[in-house]
Amino acid sequence: MPASGQKHGETVSDFSAFGSMERRGWADATRAAGYVELFASASDQAIDSLLDAVGARTGIKALDLCCGQGNVSKALLRRGCEVVGIDFSAAMLAFARGRASDATFIEADAQELPFDDAAFDVVVSNLGICHVPDQPRAIAEARRVLRPTGKFAMTVWCGPDTSACFAAVYQAIKTHGHPDVSIPSGPDFHQFARRDQAVKLLSDAGFSNIDVTTVDCVWDLDAPEDLFEIYAKGTVRVATMLAGQPPQNLAAIRSALALSVRQQFAVGNRWRVPVPAALVSATA
Repeated sequence: MPASGQKHGETVSDFSAFGSMERRGWADATRAAGYVELFASASDQAIDSLLDAVGARTGIKALDLCCGQGNVSKALLRRGCEVVGIDFSAAMLAFARGRASDATFIEADAQELPFDDAAFDVVVSNLGICHVPDQPRAIAEARRVLRPTGKFAMTVWCGPDTSACFAAVYQAIKTHGHPDVSIPSGPDFHQFARRDQAVKLLSDAGFSNIDVTTVDCVWDLDAPEDLFEIYAKGTVRVATMLAGQPPQNLAAIRSALALSVRQQFAVGNRWRVPVPAALVSATA
């Protein structure tokens, strides 16, 4: 798929250009605002399930990994947790500090956490680890900073095999995108949504009691064209692919995606686009 990344046989050492793209994209305050205003309405729907999976409650010390705009940190605070959030995007952290002022936010790399071993009771990440080049290393770091028997949970978007939303987006780009337009290769965007892969990656990092479930998220759209705007303005990976298209290809992608939304997702005079997320939980 054009926006999902990894080619067969590639290793994390090949993903430096991908990492640079992600950092550059999320450093853009306009891009960060686009995510907050457009994309987060779906991702926020996974927060309660994520926190339930780790038993977030009063007295728990929690790390919000790849915390983005701080909505998970805010929810952790509401449950009485002591909260630290980390992200590589200063633009996102500016939103986080405004939303969850009682949390501590640090600009840091999920692949090299600036914390001692066994520093947290729980670690959570809501749709964030997919933006990290070396995802196994990030998972190992999450395991390192958890106390023994501490809880970990993360979400990731389901792939086009089960997500009609991602199927529509990828198909529109595959069919109408210019063949010479590409983006840097990165980790498989949906790999943790596949149970066998999630279990292997977390087991390799030392986790146990690994479970994978699905959280139903949805975009409730005013118009069929809105889905294109969400991806064009509120993402980095897909938006970079779209930005490189010649005008006629971009227009064709926009039209094809709007047609898919109109045909598949109409509910009365609105359009509800399911975008399920996989919830992966484990014990240190």
